[in-house]
Amino acid sequence: MDRHPIDARIVELATTNHQVVTIRQLQAAGISLPQIERRVGRLLTRVSQGTYILGRPSSSNLLAATLAALPSAAAGHHSAAAAHRLPLRSDGDVSVVLASRTRRTIHGVRIRYTRWLPPDDVTVGPDGARVTTVARTICDLAAELPAARTSHLIEQAIVAQLMAPGELQACAAAWCRRGRPGSGVIRRVNHELLDDEPIPASVLEHRAFALFIRAGLSGWVTQYSPPWYDGVRGIVDVAWPEHRVIVELDGRRWHTTAQALGDDRRRDRAAVLAGWVTVRFSWQEIVHRPDTVVEELRAVLDTRRPGDRTA
Repeated sequence: MDRHPIDARIVELATTNHQVVTIRQLQAAGISLPQIERRVGRLLTRVSQGTYILGRPSSSNLLAATLAALPSAAAGHHSAAAAHRLPLRSDGDVSVVLASRTRRTIHGVRIRYTRWLPPDDVTVGPDGARVTTVARTICDLAAELPAARTSHLIEQAIVAQLMAPGELQACAAAWCRRGRPGSGVIRRVNHELLDDEPIPASVLEHRAFALFIRAGLSGWVTQYSPPWYDGVRGIVDVAWPEHRVIVELDGRRWHTTAQALGDDRRRDRAAVLAGWVTVRFSWQEIVHRPDTVVEELRAVLDTRRPGDRTA
């Protein structure tokens, strides 16, 4: 028996997009809201307001429907691991990462909210859907997995050429700087697997300065002597004096000395006491995440207007 013409039209639309259709697509095809509603529970399953699955939900079409309902979300955690074919047993959840303050609920989906999802952490998966990068996926999972399992994931991802070591180090540098869950595991595993010789300061500075110029940033000074410089210690790599912002470039090994860490903290405290703010970027971030570096730096500069002594 031939399908009802409206049913056939719905099936045709859904089969081109992982069995998912939206109310806009249906209405654009000439299907009215009452006609849609009559098919919910039979031909269609409502996932969220305005998004439907053809037939019954499965892990794949539920993920596709969620990404259609939440366009700024990305598949994350175990769903991202599956998309990248990382050697990790699925926990059965459909998981997405979303940078939003508005809370949504989609049955059968774990929505993980974050304040930090820069463009460099999102890519397009093999099926064309938004998904967190391999590096961001591993950083996310490090908060939930044992260190040994995280280490194995990193090794397998590098061996399979799913990511370069520098990509993980860049993501991890920002991750640990923000003190996010799993930072301790990421630091330890990166040291054990990816530690390397330090990058010469001149090479790192050249890359950073070129990035600042390309981004159209101005007003910065190199090798700046801040007000608390005592003639021996305290010169900083880059500064925006009018904004009272310092950028320190770190090309050292992940496993640095306690003395160096102590010096960093003392310099940062001196800056804070003088009303300045310090932002630190690693070689890996400058090379592998330039857009995020520029985005973060612009955000800091924008909040510290010249002449505003309360910033």
